[in-house]
Amino acid sequence: MFTIHETMGIGIIGPASVCDMRLNLMQLATIMAAAFLGIICSSYFWGYITDKMGRRWILLRTISICNICALLSMFMVSFTSFFVMRFLTGIFVAGPSFVAVTYLSEFCNKQILARVVTHMYMFTGFAMFYCPLVASFFFTSFMDFEVDVLEMLTLRSWRFLGCTFMVPGAIAFFLLLGMPESPKFLFMIGDTQGGMAVMEWVSMKNTGHPLSPDQVAELNKFQAATEVKRQRNSVNILQTMLSDAMPLFRKPFVGFYVGSCAVMFTLGLLANGLGIWYAAMRNRINMRLGSKEDMTFCNILFTPFRDILQESEDDLVVMCNDGFKGFNDSLILGFTYILLYNVCWLLLFLVPRKAMFIVALVMSSTCGFALIFVTNYWVQLFSFIFFIALPGVLISLLGGALLEYVPTYVRAKALCISLMWCRWGAVVGAIMVGAYVDTNCEITLLTIAILPLLSASIEGFLPL
Repeated sequence: MFTIHETMGIGIIGPASVCDMRLNLMQLATIMAAAFLGIICSSYFWGYITDKMGRRWILLRTISICNICALLSMFMVSFTSFFVMRFLTGIFVAGPSFVAVTYLSEFCNKQILARVVTHMYMFTGFAMFYCPLVASFFFTSFMDFEVDVLEMLTLRSWRFLGCTFMVPGAIAFFLLLGMPESPKFLFMIGDTQGGMAVMEWVSMKNTGHPLSPDQVAELNKFQAATEVKRQRNSVNILQTMLSDAMPLFRKPFVGFYVGSCAVMFTLGLLANGLGIWYAAMRNRINMRLGSKEDMTFCNILFTPFRDILQESEDDLVVMCNDGFKGFNDSLILGFTYILLYNVCWLLLFLVPRKAMFIVALVMSSTCGFALIFVTNYWVQLFSFIFFIALPGVLISLLGGALLEYVPTYVRAKALCISLMWCRWGAVVGAIMVGAYVDTNCEITLLTIAILPLLSASIEGFLPL
């Protein structure tokens, strides 16, 4: 939830900050992509450190520093400072964005791993629901205030809204204080005593009984099989980081891994790159005056409204409008995410994972094509929702498949690199939509709608 708040929550905060920051559309797109850029720049570093220092070790430090950066970002007064702080927030939110699922996966066996990971990612839906729900309170007339603190700093409701997005991160930090390190990681680095202590803790939590002698013997065998002998580090840390990732790009992993990264790029572009504009676009549609009947999605967004009374004065100063009326649509998106994650969780018991991937991607592409032509309000709304929500759910399914496919000693690096490509897709999508959708709306949507079909063709060759 914390990760989604700090990356996707800017979809609400960004448009609300336009007046204070005096942002144009391209600057707004850059602000929305800033956290994703930070994640891209730091993901592999955190993956490398996570496989060296531990999962819990990284989570505690990145969550705490990310909270500080996110808090400071809400009190910036210019585009440059706002961008820098959101970029730094992204650098540190990169840790929990992939380490949390790596950490959780190492307390599970392969039989339940996919379902557990899908269940954890369901809280993405709760985050997508939480953001607009809290925002609907902060953007009411009751919370419409301005307090001048410094010459350039004016406190308004959107700044305090951004502070509330840190609540899940603070809760997660304190919950982690009572959790142990990953037992698989401890066995991997040869800390047999530490690994046994954690497994004793797990056994007591699950059964109320300590480990039996047979279980201890099995764990000793597991430790001997999984321990990774530490090699002397190279003087060049970049060379060490590169060599540590090389197993992913050799047989038997290379084909599956490269294909997964390509699919992750598309999923990120749709779910996060286009998805981050969802709140702003729905808000613009809901705030449009006049009749919207028989108008397509793009026409409603960008066809100028012609009022009966035209202003004749040349020096008319148009007031900046940062109002928001898109919260109900955002709540529907969050609820849809929760529903889809639960549906996928149930389907994992019944149907092959590959079939779920291909059907979901074809459905997403179909909704994207429909969004260009349909004129009914509700059909437009749900076409947009399923266009971005189905790829969002598939990110968790593909991540779960990846965790099953690669061994523990490269698991964090494998997941962080694949999610790095997912964030690249988010950056490309966010900037592409911000740069081109107002002038070439239909062509932009058509281009994006083709991508799920290409990903579905790649998925057909992956051993899911």
